[in-house]
Order: sequence, then C-alpha cells, then structure tokens
Amino acid sequence: MKVERLLAIVIMLLNKRRVSARELSDHFEVSLRTVYRDLETINAAGIPIVAYPGASGGYEIMENFTIDRQYLSLDELVAVIAALKGVHSSTDDKQIGQLLEKIKALLTTAPSSLQGSAHPVVYDFNPWGSTPAIAEKVNKLRESIEKRLRVRITYTKIQGDATERTIEPVTLIIKGYVWYVYGYCLQRQEDRLFRLSRIADMSVLSEEFSPRPYHVDKLEWLEEWDTAERISLVLQFASRVHVRVRDMFEPETIETMQDGSLLVRTTMTDDEWLNGMLLSFGDALCVHEPAHVRQRIGETVIKMAKLYE
Repeated sequence: MKVERLLAIVIMLLNKRRVSARELSDHFEVSLRTVYRDLETINAAGIPIVAYPGASGGYEIMENFTIDRQYLSLDELVAVIAALKGVHSSTDDKQIGQLLEKIKALLTTAPSSLQGSAHPVVYDFNPWGSTPAIAEKVNKLRESIEKRLRVRITYTKIQGDATERTIEPVTLIIKGYVWYVYGYCLQRQEDRLFRLSRIADMSVLSEEFSPRPYHVDKLEWLEEWDTAERISLVLQFASRVHVRVRDMFEPETIETMQDGSLLVRTTMTDDEWLNGMLLSFGDALCVHEPAHVRQRIGETVIKMAKLYE
C-alpha cells in the first residue's frame, strides 16, 4: 500500500503542481506525519520535491523535472487520453481513472499549444439511453469476472420467457449501443451471450470457478448478435421525415421520388425491433415489401386503432 501511495503522490504532484500536506493527508486518509515521511522517501528516491511556506504554500516537484515519456510522442499520448476518456465514460472503472491520471502526468512538458487542447476526435462509448441500473450491472459483473465468481441471473428472452441461469462470466462487451456479458451458462452447458438490459435480477455468488478456454476472436461472429433472419425491405417515407431517414439508412439505399418522398431498399433483421422501428414512423411510412411484414404492420395498426374506438 505504501508503494502505491508514493506513486499516487508523485502523480498528483505532476498533475496539480503545488499540493498542501493537509490535502495529501485528507486524500490518502493518513496522518500529516506519514505524509512528511512519504515526501522524504520520494525525495530520497531522486524525485526533487520543493516545499513552499505561507498560506498558498505546499509541495511541488522541482520545475523542469519530468518523467521520461519513453516511446510515445505527445500526439500519441493525447490520442491515448482521448480514447481512455471514452472508455471511462461508459463505466465507472477506477483503474481506468487512475491510468488517465498517470498518462496525463506525462504531458507536463507538452508545448502550450498542446496542453488543454481537445483531441480532433471525441470518443464516447456510453450507450444512448444508458441508465444507472445498467452501470451497476456492469460494475458487478466486472468484479465477478476479476474474482472468478459465478453469477445467478433472471434472464428474459426476446419472446418474453424469463428463466433463471447461473453463469461464469468471461468478459463484458459493448457493441453498438448495447452492453452484453459473455460467459459459460451452466444450464445450457455452453458459452452464451446475455444482453444486460434483459437481466432482471442478478446476484454474485460466493462460488468460484476455473476459467474455461475460449477465443475472443470468435466473438465477432457470434450468432447471438443477430439471431433472426435478415430480409429485404422496400419502404417509402414521407418527405417530412427525411432527416431521420438519412440518419438511419445508408445514402446508397435511398432514392428520392418525384413527389419528394424517399424510397428505401435495404436489408434488416426480421425481429421485434424492426416492428417497433417501422411503427415509430406512424403515417409517414408505407411498407411495400415483403408482403408478410406489410401484413404484420397493417394488422398491428388495426389492433391499435381499436384501442381508441
């Protein structure tokens, strides 16, 4: 713990410049005497710390002293920080937060043009509609993965059936806007993928498990990403929703008609999400093909209309 605290003090001094002994004492929850001993230890290790008296005094690392950045250029360090910030936005990971602080410390000698400037690309992996409940599940599962503890979940399939499962979680995955946990399901006796939003209840058990062999490469092709059949669709949208249509579909799939409407030819997964997406356009959409989707949407609209008679 002392070595970690010493390293953390160095990082704080590199990032914040001047820090008071009281601030260090409060931050690390140790006595002032311990802080003074730590500062002496750091100084003896070859990192020169200067003390400044007075109301605005404190401790800082001697000016012009830097820690070698080793193999990364300033531009590369800024890019790493931007990427880490994106990952940090999606989960409350203390290790990533600490890593961010350490890498930021390596930028203390960056030119003024680089310091405080934004990276050309902002990475934000926090899914749209993410809730505190999802974040809590992510953190619980991450802890169970690290400690290799089994997890009991109540899982609802897309058909609406709820089942209890005991899983041995291997890794957390964020794909698109959705969080998943991948692991071994004891009930199915095979590796499975579970969508976090469909986990109703979850409890981390005290049962430890031994890791089973698996290959991360195959996650790219898991059938669970896309379990339903893909179908060809021909959809016609009213011109008033053209912005939303262009946000949702690739330009090459969109044809502008003479009346201003948009004809879209595309392929999508035939599942409940498709139904909801199509219905969300209301009377601004007409489904031309395939016939079974056109019929299904029509029947749903009739049922909805009867609710308002």
